[in-house]
Amino acid sequence: MKITLLAVLTVASVLAAQTIAVIDSERIFDNLGEVTDAAELLVNEIEEWEAHADSLQDEIDVIQADLDYTMVMSPERRREREALLEEKSEELQDFLSRTFGPGGFVESRNSTLVSPIVASINEAVQEISIEEGYDIVLDTSGGLVVYVSNSMDITDMVLEKLSTGGSD
Repeated sequence: MKITLLAVLTVASVLAAQTIAVIDSERIFDNLGEVTDAAELLVNEIEEWEAHADSLQDEIDVIQADLDYTMVMSPERRREREALLEEKSEELQDFLSRTFGPGGFVESRNSTLVSPIVASINEAVQEISIEEGYDIVLDTSGGLVVYVSNSMDITDMVLEKLSTGGSD
């Protein structure tokens, strides 16, 4: 009990000596045009990938219909169509996995589009923190902050810094 109380008091005294600020990264993202542009680009690319998947599915449906409704088909022809159906089905599953699965094209592309935006936000936060003497900056959108005084919120300063391209 004494050790826990001592640890809490030590942490509290260290934090009391720190200057803390907060940002709302969700609001920053909502206010940046680059995020909207990146999202629109990603949506367009996803629509193209979905169209390709639909095209593959259409090919599979045609082959399956051919197998289901063609009564007169030689055994050799049936085997060829069944092999083609299996090949196209595997191609579709592979494409869906590579594109929409974990670590796929969508995830990778999203990361590529968002990484520079996050880097610029982090740079702006770091510059403001140094200029204003903040020791700690917390993100309220993460849900980890229960209460914060509005006077500690530097979100508007980050947005201003980003809108002016980082120059004062």
